[in-house]
Amino acid sequence: MSHGATIGICAYNEGSNIAQLLGNILREQKLPALSEVIVVCSGCTDRTVEIAREYANRDSRIRVLVENQRRGKASAINQILAHAKGDSILFVSADTLPNKGCFQRLLSKLQLPNVGIVCGNPIPINNSNGLVDKLVQILWSFHSHVFQQLNDLGLARHATEIFCIRKGIISRIPMETINDDAYIALMTKKRGWLIKYDEISRVSICGPQTFVDYFNQRRRVLVGHHQVKKMTGEAPQHLLYLLPLHPIRVVKLFLWLFKKHGFLSVLAFTSIELSLNLISMVDSISRKTPNIWKVSTSTKSVKV
Repeated sequence: MSHGATIGICAYNEGSNIAQLLGNILREQKLPALSEVIVVCSGCTDRTVEIAREYANRDSRIRVLVENQRRGKASAINQILAHAKGDSILFVSADTLPNKGCFQRLLSKLQLPNVGIVCGNPIPINNSNGLVDKLVQILWSFHSHVFQQLNDLGLARHATEIFCIRKGIISRIPMETINDDAYIALMTKKRGWLIKYDEISRVSICGPQTFVDYFNQRRRVLVGHHQVKKMTGEAPQHLLYLLPLHPIRVVKLFLWLFKKHGFLSVLAFTSIELSLNLISMVDSISRKTPNIWKVSTSTKSVKV
């Protein structure tokens, strides 16, 4: 007997976004019968809890779990994993906005044999010609292209801002985990499941709009990748994994990147990424890795 799907949302001070997301889920996403939405509010000091509870009072499918203290996203993820009743769990970031029918496509593709995770396609709304916006556009278009190229080969080993997973594959993640999506995806892969990508299932995101926020966000992500490698023994980053095994494929991916975005833009992007990789490597070696990081505030405006 099917128990529908669980939609899991982790929220910390998302008062400006949570109403838009919940409204989208209820109006624009065709949820399977018996589905539920779990919103975990962690240490919020704004109106996130109040707004989420207003929606829960109007729709019994929504449950709000409150952590009075901010313990990190891994704690909120574990709350969702522990309380989920659905046959599948769809995680969506609170500061995103899925396109119409996104959930239905992701959940339907999860029913394919041997598929453990299906990821959607994050689309940044940043569209100015400034350096930071160009970096964001290059980063996410490259992520999407890499996923598309690896999708049918069974080589994907990461997740995105929105993904669904079969219930039972992962029951809990370590509390110190920084990149929950990378850890969950890699452990799913190691347990013999395929990770699939659906380019059409788009979700709008707001990338960093200042260089400081871009630097801090990418530094956190890359430190998290080093952490996952320590935890699992394998790198979650596609290019680091592919380079020794499929060097020609990696070269083709970079040739596509240069053709798509131009030599100078990609040169600036790769130089910054290499620098951030070196800094994150030093971070992961020289100090204890925190699981609670400062929020990049310029990413918290996903009005579309």
